[in-house]
Amino acid sequence: MLERNQLPLRPVAPGFAAAWVTVIAGASVALSLLFACITPFVALAAVSAVALPRQMAITAVLLAWLANQAVGYLMLGYPQTFDSFAWGLTIGIATFASLAASLGVLRLDTGPAVTMAGAFTAGFIAYEGVLFAAAVVLPSGDGAFSAAVVAEVLLINALAVIGLICLHMGAASSRALVTAQQGPALP
Repeated sequence: MLERNQLPLRPVAPGFAAAWVTVIAGASVALSLLFACITPFVALAAVSAVALPRQMAITAVLLAWLANQAVGYLMLGYPQTFDSFAWGLTIGIATFASLAASLGVLRLDTGPAVTMAGAFTAGFIAYEGVLFAAAVVLPSGDGAFSAAVVAEVLLINALAVIGLICLHMGAASSRALVTAQQGPALP
């Protein structure tokens, strides 16, 4: 079991962190194809915040968002209208708000499970908050923030975070790949 001082994990084997960034971006593509408009950016941001150093987490989330936009516009036929582009940008902003909130949780002195749960919860609130605020000025459907829609987004993100945690823990189970970071998780 990993201890709190091992979060975020620091790469030991060459390319481990870069490989994880690639996994996050690849997961974004796969999840974008699977869920289209409900890509679990909260899960991608929370796991990146907890599993990667800050700069690598930012890179992972940026690549995930860019990959999602590429899949949407090039493969899924998203409409190329001002509203669509504005929502795409808003989702990017919401994703980075989610990452920032998740990174903020790392400052708390808690165990790994509480840290991950807190990062996910804070990230979800930030993500949905940005989208809700944007809905004031951007067109959206009447039910965009209904309890059923928010619950579906929460469920998809929760399942994705569990899958990503399992994937990361499997890769990190070899102590040859990662090492404990001494001291606080963030500088």
